Amino acid sequence: MPTHVRTHLKHYRTNAVLALWAMACLCFLALPRCEAQNLVPNPSFELTDTCPNTCCFNVGDRPLYWNRWDQSPDYFNACAGSLGGIDTLMDVPWNGFTWQYAYDGDAYVGMTCFETNDFREHVGAPLIEPLVVGQTYYVSYRVNLATEGSYWTTRWACNNQGVLLTMDEHLWSGQTGSGPEFTPRNYAQVNNPTIITDTANWTLVSGSFVADSAYRYIVLGNFFDDAHTDTIHFTPGQSSWAAYYLYDAICVSPTPGECPMVTGVQEGGHEGVAVRIVGEGQWLQVDGAAAGSTAWVYDAGGRLMEQFALNGNSTRSIGQWPTGVYLLRVQGRTGSVWQKKFVVMW
Repeated sequence: MPTHVRTHLKHYRTNAVLALWAMACLCFLALPRCEAQNLVPNPSFELTDTCPNTCCFNVGDRPLYWNRWDQSPDYFNACAGSLGGIDTLMDVPWNGFTWQYAYDGDAYVGMTCFETNDFREHVGAPLIEPLVVGQTYYVSYRVNLATEGSYWTTRWACNNQGVLLTMDEHLWSGQTGSGPEFTPRNYAQVNNPTIITDTANWTLVSGSFVADSAYRYIVLGNFFDDAHTDTIHFTPGQSSWAAYYLYDAICVSPTPGECPMVTGVQEGGHEGVAVRIVGEGQWLQVDGAAAGSTAWVYDAGGRLMEQFALNGNSTRSIGQWPTGVYLLRVQGRTGSVWQKKFVVMW
């Protein structure tokens, strides 16, 4: 091989190696940002292959990456308004369920979070990457009560608008009323324990949890049965068949600050409220809570252990609870929220 050819190849190989090193460095430098990303694909439901022209999350009427996991949830997008006729039932802001602008962009999803006989609707999607066992994850999402739409009558309100992470997919392939059901499990990694009645504003729900499995999918909806769901009827005497809620701006991230968290939730004392374990570990005592306050206790996995009313000094039996860390969440009669961790030891 001629000398000048060998020299050219040498320079080519050297440049190629330098280029690979440069790419590796860029990837290394970019890694922290990759770790900080939102793991939810299409988190505000803006991406779609076609504009939705019917209800029920049918093929072509749902956002990219998302699917129906139970029954017939709905996808709303502002592009539906240009289709005319009945298609405006899926429009934003005016549609068959409500009049509401999206919190982020021009789209949102909606689903029944309460209907009798444990009827629920759910939507789900694969995460961008599986969760890491032992890693803390932060979750946030916006919800809004849908009512007074142009077609469907929904005047109930409920709690338990939640986010569930799962290992397996559960696509709903049947028609409404047929299986297989995504059955209630009375658990969600992040869940809203209070009844949301705000129809004008988007309510931020947030929380964190430690992954106990390499979860691969995210699911939205109410994962609690009728017996564990609180409801109110907005307009008693008028027909209504469900509590229907909108979801938007979904976020799951291992990085603090990546997902917006609820403000006004404080660690430590609040309005004189204090928590302690008494009776040789047999009782949880909450002192200083005003009448009308409500308490929820969650274990380290986010499971609701107990919900009870507070009035001054209140005690609750915890003698049968497993050893571990628990979170007490108190909401006062004015809507202020306080939370504190405590440890049960034997």
